[in-house]
Amino acid sequence: MTGRGTPALTDLQQSALAGAERTQNGLLVAQDALLAALRRPQPMRERAWAERVGQELAKVIEALREHRLEVERADGLYAEILRDAPWTEPRLRQLAAQLRRLEAEAADLQVEVRRVEEGDLQGLHTIRHDAERMLQSLRDLLSKEADLIYERFEQPPAAD
Repeated sequence: MTGRGTPALTDLQQSALAGAERTQNGLLVAQDALLAALRRPQPMRERAWAERVGQELAKVIEALREHRLEVERADGLYAEILRDAPWTEPRLRQLAAQLRRLEAEAADLQVEVRRVEEGDLQGLHTIRHDAERMLQSLRDLLSKEADLIYERFEQPPAAD
């Protein structure tokens, strides 16, 4: 798990990385399923489409929640990064805020999807757009987490 020239990870660091990886994988699976639901044709079956999207969106919301709880716990990924790299605090705060925004966006989107399920088709045209924007933000978050993990646990320490 560590690169050449990097110190061995502590048990806490290994546990934090394993937990984050597990929930990141859950997010990726949920994301892929939501994208597949969004791509399905909707003309003449808008309510059925919205029902399927709603089911997959609920899984994304749960995966986001699980991931946030995992990485933000007292011995989670963010705490382990911060412990030995306090200069990452602003970036970690941004990631935590981005996770919370994603959860809020997903909950708002879920309201719109429910309206379509109930027959109000006014917001139908924005659901795909809003969901894709939310998923892009999720990909951005996961990339930033990967960068921090690499920077903190894979690179050799600076020689300053």
